[in-house]
Amino acid sequence: MPVFDYRAVNSSGQKVRGTLDAPGEFEVKEQLRSQGLIPISLETKKEGKSFLGLDAGKFLYFEKISQADVLIFTQQLGGLLEAGIPVDRALMILSQISEKKAVRDLVSTVLQDIQGGQALSQALSKHEVFTNLYVNMIRVGEVGGVLESIVNKLAGFLETSIAFKEEVRTALIYPFFLTLVGGMAVAVMMIYVVPKFASIFLDLGQSLPASTQLLMSISSIFSRFWWIGIIIGVLLFGLLRAYAKTEEGRVLLDSYKLKIPVLKELHTRISVARFCRTLGTMLSSGVPILQAIRISRDVIGNEVMSRSLASVEDGVSRGKGLAGPFRENGVFPPLVSHMVAVGEETGRLEETLLHVANRYEMESRRTLKRLLGMLEPAIILVMALIVGFIVISMLVTIFSIYDMPL
Repeated sequence: MPVFDYRAVNSSGQKVRGTLDAPGEFEVKEQLRSQGLIPISLETKKEGKSFLGLDAGKFLYFEKISQADVLIFTQQLGGLLEAGIPVDRALMILSQISEKKAVRDLVSTVLQDIQGGQALSQALSKHEVFTNLYVNMIRVGEVGGVLESIVNKLAGFLETSIAFKEEVRTALIYPFFLTLVGGMAVAVMMIYVVPKFASIFLDLGQSLPASTQLLMSISSIFSRFWWIGIIIGVLLFGLLRAYAKTEEGRVLLDSYKLKIPVLKELHTRISVARFCRTLGTMLSSGVPILQAIRISRDVIGNEVMSRSLASVEDGVSRGKGLAGPFRENGVFPPLVSHMVAVGEETGRLEETLLHVANRYEMESRRTLKRLLGMLEPAIILVMALIVGFIVISMLVTIFSIYDMPL
């Protein structure tokens, strides 16, 4: 008979855990209800070898909650709230139907905090997967009594943001694999193919062309010390990531993103789109403008641009509106300040910001497509030149051995 691990809530709202032997989940739930317990989650207990007292499955596997999981949770929560189901009941349902165990555990923890008297926004703020934007919009929905509408707006915001990120990632997959496969092909030639020809050429005892000597020297170094290059590369990558997490590193790297001619345009448009979409979504949800600007600065993705927007926040706090400080700031393109001015004059600032976000996301897609259109031929050309140099160096030596003209 299978053994089930269960989580349940008793009549006083306390969380209870335990195990039960039963033919199936239905029988487990009936036993729990007969004991006055409300089941939250059930899981078949798996037998496995332990390692240092740890369950093997837990030791070898770790589930991470992604933004896609947060989106699914938000969509499901919005649907349940629209159906008139109370928040605690909706969370109890989600704790049972979520596919990932990590999500079920997270929702169960949030549910426990709510049953302990905390607000939903307060319970969500304890978990890093829910951003400041998410928590603040939920708080506004609770205060205004429009939680269902806010949750659905959040779902729409997350869906659009994740879809845009996925488009960018998908567009970068082909150049990445093109570089990876080409690099592996060159590495195989330098480690295995060239040394075999080199040994044949050296056995002949003839003088070799300069290009062949250069190729053989590079191949010899590469075949002996390739592992040192990998170690150095991994160390440099790790040091760069660690430095990028420091405040000084973020400012330096983000400043370079705004200076490199090829990437400046793309990075600026992506940052503008992210800022405007976040700000427009928060303003349309009733978040105060100063708080919305502050949160939007945090999610813009560039420390230099985020710091420069402090002047915009200061100008708004002085009653200058949003368009004027944008124009004086000079970081965002002039079109943004003009569009914001029109939005303020017509009283449709939120819609205008979302329109600007849509516009710059479309322009970002076009810019990315154009850059990749130039990058892919450049990668192919570089790989062709490297492979061509290797092949021609070999052919020159072979033809010189047999006194054959090229």
